[in-house]
Amino acid sequence: MFIRVTFAILVSILLIVPAKSQEIKKTGGFARISGMGANPYIVDPFFMTVNPAWGAYYDNFLFGDLGASTTGSSTAVDFSAGGIGQFFAANFGLGNNLTLGGFLSRNDFPSLAITSPDPLSNLSLIPGLNYDLGVVSRINKLGISPTVVPLNNNVELFGTLRKSRIIFGLGLSYATTTNEINNAGNPPVGGLTQATASQFGVNGGILVDFTSRLRLDAGISLIFPNANFKPPIGAETSVSETIFIVDTRLFAKLSSKVSLVPLFQFVTSSGTQNLGLNDSTLSTDIPSLTAFKIGLGGTYSVGDFLLAGGLSLANASITTPSTLGTPELNNSYFIFPVWNIGLEWNMTDWFVARLGYVATTAKQTIESPATQTPVLTDKNESIRTLFLGPNGATVGVGFRFGDFSMDATVNEGVLRQGLNNIGGGGPTFAYLSVSYVLP
Repeated sequence: MFIRVTFAILVSILLIVPAKSQEIKKTGGFARISGMGANPYIVDPFFMTVNPAWGAYYDNFLFGDLGASTTGSSTAVDFSAGGIGQFFAANFGLGNNLTLGGFLSRNDFPSLAITSPDPLSNLSLIPGLNYDLGVVSRINKLGISPTVVPLNNNVELFGTLRKSRIIFGLGLSYATTTNEINNAGNPPVGGLTQATASQFGVNGGILVDFTSRLRLDAGISLIFPNANFKPPIGAETSVSETIFIVDTRLFAKLSSKVSLVPLFQFVTSSGTQNLGLNDSTLSTDIPSLTAFKIGLGGTYSVGDFLLAGGLSLANASITTPSTLGTPELNNSYFIFPVWNIGLEWNMTDWFVARLGYVATTAKQTIESPATQTPVLTDKNESIRTLFLGPNGATVGVGFRFGDFSMDATVNEGVLRQGLNNIGGGGPTFAYLSVSYVLP
């Protein structure tokens, strides 16, 4: 009853208070979100990864990330990958109501979405060459069995359709790898040994403008990664997983300056692992995940200034199924409070300054098998408080040169030590995003 009354009052206020629709600029990216305190309450093109319907507002638009060179500290630099988290995307308008675009992304993509291949890294659960079971073991020792090549270089296509006040979006992604060896001769040495992996992803989303002051942003994603190892003789070994994701936000304009932004996110995953023996298969469940997040935030926007932030609560539970002699184990995280606060100021036509703050406190509960007890279902339990990172201040900048934009997070130590090329002790920029509006 309380929720119904509150919602009715809120809608009444929205219908009474005059306000303009929020301006959506064709600029931004992961670096902008990070520089504003990992802020989930703002509008940004990066959210096309979880709700493709946003593509309707970013037509004729090229964007992507140059990624990060740091690996956890301001002085640790890794150039082997050419930047951590790089991706490229393009979106084109096909008339007034249609758009079509695509992503090219790697396995270090910084978000849980169909854009990321094997986002929960569960394909690594496939036993591959690490078990000792008769004939398969002899094949492994001869060195002819290939391992599964991890998924990478994901391809995603997405499109949008606008119908009056509703925008529909649909995205499809696919990635695959193969590793085969075909040796002449008789088993156990001869024959085809094959290791493959693939992932299919689909997401859909809607943007609904109930009024000029009330907008719903909702996206649903399904991801299906799988891998298998097939020796010349004996049963096949495989692992498969299903990941289901829901992302929803409500943008409610309370005035020309203030908006309320509640959000809800939900993730669940489960799967099976089939261990191939000589003539049979042992099937087990892989660890399952259930997580949700509820947040209440808002924005204050006036002129070239934007303040956005809010408070959220999250819970995540990872369940490892029981096996012979081991009970079911559950590891959980209750995360509260989570503060995400950020501000953005367009200081000039070409320069944007950003500051943010992130604070996350969690309670971790870990279960482990009890030892030296005759009861196999006995479990040990430990509970502790964690402060999950990143915690603390974030700094970001943006550069605007006509239709080209570059956004970056800044190592806050630069503000204390000076730029690297004039005496600072580490890299100036931590993460870079770029975008370009096509003429």
